[in-house]
Amino acid sequence: MKPIACIVLPTYKEAKNLPLLLPHIFAQQLEITTHELHVLVVDDNSPDGTQDAVRQDMPLFPGRLHLITGQKKGLGDAYQRGITHALSTFDPDLIFEMDADLQHNPSLLPQFVEEAHRGYDVVIGSRFVAGGATPDFPLHRRAISVVGNWLARHAAGLPHVRDITSGYRCIKADLLARCDLHHLATRGYAFQTSLLSELVRQGGRVLEIPIVFPDREFGLSKLSPRDYFEFLWILPKLRWEKRSRPVKRP
Repeated sequence: MKPIACIVLPTYKEAKNLPLLLPHIFAQQLEITTHELHVLVVDDNSPDGTQDAVRQDMPLFPGRLHLITGQKKGLGDAYQRGITHALSTFDPDLIFEMDADLQHNPSLLPQFVEEAHRGYDVVIGSRFVAGGATPDFPLHRRAISVVGNWLARHAAGLPHVRDITSGYRCIKADLLARCDLHHLATRGYAFQTSLLSELVRQGGRVLEIPIVFPDREFGLSKLSPRDYFEFLWILPKLRWEKRSRPVKRP
């Protein structure tokens, strides 16, 4: 029996995107011979029929498409619930973080798995290494991403990671199991930064592979002013942890 690679997919109002995304994800199984792909949709009680879209596709992918629901509290909260459920229910070897808005290309999944199989604990889809790009970002949004990553890298003491805020990742499950996700204390998008800092602090070996990150076709960005404030709020916390809990170099 093959080990499981589980994609944790937080959703809110993604009813139009999921019928396009899910078949594309599961089509990658043909290229992934080492693991069995599963998808766990973590929906925050979307009012647009997102859960119905998932249930309609379940017969197409029997036993491999899963759904849990909950109240909308932010991306970080959804990932905490999804990762905890995946670890306790499926006993996976790998866990993916991935957006449901078609901005993360599922065709890269086999490359993520291959690099993890080669020994990397965290494989990041990076917009800021050679070959990565954000072609549809307006100048101000690109500037926010670049500056935000610079601040986070130096606050967390991770100058070797170029895209610390990326939401497209493959993580070894045994490394995740050593992390106290609730200790991260972030409910929004800042969770990604806090989690990566914790993964590296636990000795995770990181590799970045380039991704092209386009603008979304359907729906609206979920980033809110609260997310920006939370991101700025965690920077002193990351800096304190860098001093009090040194990073374990792999």
